[in-house]
Amino acid sequence: MKRTVNPLLALDELIPDVEARIFTGSDHKERLFLYGSRDLYDQGTWCSHQYRVYSAPLTNLADWTDHGVSFASRKGEGYFWDDEEADGVSWNDAILYAPDVIDKDGKYWLASCFSGGGLGMSVSDVPEGPFSPAERIVYDDGLELGSIDPTLYVEDDRFYLIWGQRQTFGGEGLVGVELSQNQNGMYSIAKRSSKKYLFGDRDNPDQGFGFYEGASIRKIQNRYYILYPSDKGQGIHMMSYATANHPLGPYTYQGHILDNDGCDLQPGNNHGSICEVNGTWYIFYHRGFGNSNMRRRVCVEALQMDEDGKIQIATMTNHGFEGPPSPYERIEASYVTHVRINGYPASCFIDKVERGKDRIYPLVQIKDGNCVEYKDFHFGEAVGEMSIHMELKPLNVGKIKVRLDDPEGPEIGLLQISPGMGQEWIVMEEEILDTTGIHTIYFEFESEQNEGFCEIAAFWFLKNKKLRFPQC
Repeated sequence: MKRTVNPLLALDELIPDVEARIFTGSDHKERLFLYGSRDLYDQGTWCSHQYRVYSAPLTNLADWTDHGVSFASRKGEGYFWDDEEADGVSWNDAILYAPDVIDKDGKYWLASCFSGGGLGMSVSDVPEGPFSPAERIVYDDGLELGSIDPTLYVEDDRFYLIWGQRQTFGGEGLVGVELSQNQNGMYSIAKRSSKKYLFGDRDNPDQGFGFYEGASIRKIQNRYYILYPSDKGQGIHMMSYATANHPLGPYTYQGHILDNDGCDLQPGNNHGSICEVNGTWYIFYHRGFGNSNMRRRVCVEALQMDEDGKIQIATMTNHGFEGPPSPYERIEASYVTHVRINGYPASCFIDKVERGKDRIYPLVQIKDGNCVEYKDFHFGEAVGEMSIHMELKPLNVGKIKVRLDDPEGPEIGLLQISPGMGQEWIVMEEEILDTTGIHTIYFEFESEQNEGFCEIAAFWFLKNKKLRFPQC
């Protein structure tokens, strides 16, 4: 599985809520591991009954390995323990929400959480799992922890657990405790005496943080950073952060990191994490697809920090780990960064389509006035004539205007869908103006029809019209 652009994994893998960690894998090499929930495209709810683990070597972050099911909350999900099909959660069959994994004592500890509330702890000898069946995390007085979305931190042999959700959604705010081992050696005892409300408390639940859920903790230099989805934007799709001098606070609100608003028609949260990879800090987050906030794919953006540790706000791009990609390779429609842009009517979205033996994810429901964005592509230096090629299905008469850098920016090309073109998948080709440097690509759609006039599977550019990309 080789991916160099956003979304990071294969298009049929919906992995949201990602915690990114660098561990030494079973191949004895440092690898970037991704731990997250797993959405199913046609399930109609958030997450599923299994966790899967993905990793890539630090020397080749395009070479992703799917390690398979690492944990499941019921039998029949492909989770094996002691060479037998297992149920990782003996006390219920709830859907698994966002996890986290951390290394301590030469082992890897998985904190899991469940759709009905409650947290569990599992362990593995290797970071890719499988992880042991979970034990409940309880306070030292025997009461079970509630709420969701754990994040873990280890320092000076102290093991911290932070979790929570906004009170108006059934949580008690963001809570943190120190963990200790039970009689079986599992870190599943929460010291009630260490419990702290990190963002607000029952009497003052927000205190300006805008906290929603999905916190993730990291340490940068001598400060602790907590990243979380907030309502500081136009909904709950802003990623904000706060800092402290101790894992359990007190925390000070600092600002925004990234907003995933507009990645799909249905708004959703923006749960993720930050991780330093090969000397650069990155934010891992998810984007919604398929006109649903229950179909989410992991993406990554590079971060910039000031000398005082302030994180500059990032934007959604197609970069991945390698910077602006080439427009001279096939660009799947599913790479779109924004399908909803302020000032333009919204209707189009990415959908799953079975095409013969293939499965594709085209842009569908394209109507008059829609505009979509593909952020940052490196055209290089001009070499001869240039053209755009687009794999699409014509449905009605309409125009596709190709613009650069702004929805109302310079028009460099036009694709005209005319009567009599049929309704089968074809590849259209049109000349465009010579283009150099790094540009964001916009497609603006015009049609006199009141329904979708085409579907788009992919597009690409060519520097020399005599060259041809293989037909679909």
